[in-house]
Amino acid sequence: MMKNGVNLIGYARAESGLGEACRSAAKALQSVGVPFGIINFPRCPSRQTDLSWKHKEVKKPFYKTNIFFINTDQLYHHYTLNTLKREWFINRYNIGYWHWELPEFPDAWVKSFELINEIWVPSLFTLNSISSKTSKPVHFIPHAISVEVPEINRTHFSLPNNRFLFLTMFDLHSTTARKNPFAVIEAFKKAFPQNDPTVGLVIKINNASHFLNEVNLLKQNIIGFNNIFLIDKVLSRKEVNGLMYVTDSLVSLHRSEGFGLPLAEAMYLGKPVIATNWSGNIDFMNKNNSCLVDFTIKNIEGNYGPYSANQQWAEPDINHASSIMKKIVSEEKYANQIGILANKTIMHKYSPKEIGKLYKQRLNIIN
Repeated sequence: MMKNGVNLIGYARAESGLGEACRSAAKALQSVGVPFGIINFPRCPSRQTDLSWKHKEVKKPFYKTNIFFINTDQLYHHYTLNTLKREWFINRYNIGYWHWELPEFPDAWVKSFELINEIWVPSLFTLNSISSKTSKPVHFIPHAISVEVPEINRTHFSLPNNRFLFLTMFDLHSTTARKNPFAVIEAFKKAFPQNDPTVGLVIKINNASHFLNEVNLLKQNIIGFNNIFLIDKVLSRKEVNGLMYVTDSLVSLHRSEGFGLPLAEAMYLGKPVIATNWSGNIDFMNKNNSCLVDFTIKNIEGNYGPYSANQQWAEPDINHASSIMKKIVSEEKYANQIGILANKTIMHKYSPKEIGKLYKQRLNIIN
């Protein structure tokens, strides 16, 4: 007889957004006392060095319900190869916790729906996208947000102390075209004089070694700007949290987000966050708790990884972003007010306990 509880199956050790999603689920379940075990699935390109939930790892599933933190394209692939063991699916209630960043869900991935009973998604944007391609239940259950900050200061990152620092960060595996860092650089250059000593832009990139051409392009873009700082060395998860904490504002001129984890994390830390006013992040961002950037909807110009040319995404307004950057540097009271409301929103609606209640309600109905 299988017990009530949850098997979390995903990239539990991976230093990536998908890894963080799995760990966030563990925090949510633990906070409301739902029994669970974690099966770490190591087949992904990210570093496997986050061992924060190692004590909950098991070799096989013990409970009635599986939640797969493995995206649709990978789930079917690994099921057919049996690298994701087929017997784990049998006689269990199977949930896919899935992300997708565009309005239309790819037809090529629809096969994965056959493997699961229902889908959970972190944003209403993803819910609309996925529910148009399946008759199976799709439930909106966001990520739980909490950020541990180590004792750390700017010197640790070789960053200057007496200036306002913007931060933008992205993983090159998530595709540069979608994350759109060149727009952040352009907006910063428009907002402030070259080498202005009162401000700085920090660019943190992940998985640089896999995308050398893109990194070189980024480096060329910041030549001659001694107030733009590129961090392309590997940082631990805690160091990344520390970097968000010691900088003053996070900027994301993304073209699309399934959720926008770093945005929610920076808001939790009380930072004024500047982001494109479109897609997954607008569930938790509004004009009172963040700085939202105008955009136009454009056709995607080429194929970028899974994002194909027959779809659309947002093109953020660089002039608008630039004026917001100027405003939060010059108007300290405004920036602080945004940060205070940002923290309140995330603490109140996205805490592990609040999200844990959503998990528990749905699991009680299933079981």
